[in-house]
Amino acid sequence: MPVLGFALLLGVAVAATVAAGAVYVLARIIPADSRRRHNDVLGFVYAEIGVIYAVVLAMVVVGVWDTHSREHANTYTETDALLQISWYARSLPQPERTTLTRLTESYTSTVIYKEWPMLAQGKDSAAAWALFTDLREFINVRQPETGADQARYQSVLDAVGQLGNARRERVNEAATAGVPALLWAALLVGALMTVGFVYLFEVGSLRVHAGAVCALAFTVGVMLLIVYQFNHPFGGTLKIKPTAFELAIHRMQALDARDAG
Repeated sequence: MPVLGFALLLGVAVAATVAAGAVYVLARIIPADSRRRHNDVLGFVYAEIGVIYAVVLAMVVVGVWDTHSREHANTYTETDALLQISWYARSLPQPERTTLTRLTESYTSTVIYKEWPMLAQGKDSAAAWALFTDLREFINVRQPETGADQARYQSVLDAVGQLGNARRERVNEAATAGVPALLWAALLVGALMTVGFVYLFEVGSLRVHAGAVCALAFTVGVMLLIVYQFNHPFGGTLKIKPTAFELAIHRMQALDARDAG
């Protein structure tokens, strides 16, 4: 885990420790007998609040995790299409072969070095869009002659469609992903209520009470940290990296080296 991830986790642990320490302060302010008389009523109310918050928090965690996993897999869908186009280019005569190979490799490099840093800000690269358009138009205007050419051409048309769909999903997700502000407010208010309610109970032992508050605060804090880190698939400590595109460009360069040799 990166250093920032450890720092954030440490921050959650410190906040949970502070929350546990507040139990001792509360014990001096509100007498134990006063809190003990309301344990039954508070327990019923807390059960309702706890269940509602747990369900909402779990749904959000699963949602952001699923989005992150889906977008990670989508990068390989996009690069699979690029590799299919690169292999098709090697079946063409010159100069079409060189032209399509350069377009494919230029697009891949542009995504890695120019577009990927922009995704964290919800933006995309005009240069990458221009290269994709040139690549698509180059393939669309071709007229295969033999039956074998037509079969390969249909395959590369499918690859271009796959590339376009995967690209649009990636840039759209980068621009629109994230938990809405209203839902963030609900999560934070719910966390305060869920942890805060525990202070009102009289447990009998301050150490047990403090331990319960610490454990609950730490658990809720870690869940919120997960939501925060996975909130934007292409930003943050756990962001998706352009690994699929880096592997693809290395494969294309290896094919170039083999052809040149």
